[in-house]
Amino acid sequence: MSKIIYIDVGTHFGQEFKSLFGSKLYLLYPIIRRVIGYYILRRGIKINFETIKNIFQYNNFARQNRRNFLTYFVEANSKIINNSDVYKMADGVFNCALTNNSEINLTNLFLVNNDNLGQSSSIFKNKKNVSLKNSIITLGIPTSSFFYEFKKYIDQIQLEYSVILRLNCEGVEDDVIYAAHEVFKEKLVLILGSLKDVEEIKGKPAHNQMQKYIKDNLIPFIFFSSEVYSWEKAHRAILDVLNKHRY
Repeated sequence: MSKIIYIDVGTHFGQEFKSLFGSKLYLLYPIIRRVIGYYILRRGIKINFETIKNIFQYNNFARQNRRNFLTYFVEANSKIINNSDVYKMADGVFNCALTNNSEINLTNLFLVNNDNLGQSSSIFKNKKNVSLKNSIITLGIPTSSFFYEFKKYIDQIQLEYSVILRLNCEGVEDDVIYAAHEVFKEKLVLILGSLKDVEEIKGKPAHNQMQKYIKDNLIPFIFFSSEVYSWEKAHRAILDVLNKHRY
């Protein structure tokens, strides 16, 4: 038995996951907004008919092959998990923050703009727009410990697999990449998401080191966000993994 292990770190409301595996009805609203935004309001990035057609085709193919994926969500904010049905679609949900600490601890998740359900809340005090007076307690797990234990669990299932990471975890993306690659090695075949917060939180040298690591280890990276313009390329990359490995 072979599977693609899809690990989403910083799931929020699962916009990226739902763009691939959600219903066609889910796709319509953000696509219509993007079309109106560009062609009527003259704002944002262009999306053409060919792109829209491909997004629907990739979504249809992904849903038909959903059984070939095992999906796991990592989300630090328990209030978001309790307010979103997307977590019912996952094979496993971890309510924790992955950290660069050496031990498991309780840590503060600082809320952006004092919004309990907002995007971009962070365990880092220097993240832009976070409120140091308004936070949610969460379990902090070192990235190395998390992936070591996760691999032990997956190996017990006794299957062949490849790993895809989808990341938007507000500054720990580099630690997640290093730990996941150290544990999974060549089984880590694709990284998706956004890596810009590493530079904001830890500085340009840390960001450059991460980019060099990804390049040196020949791991493809594709930008993938809730923005419609990112969907086509990211979906195609995921389905290329599916086709390449003949799951």
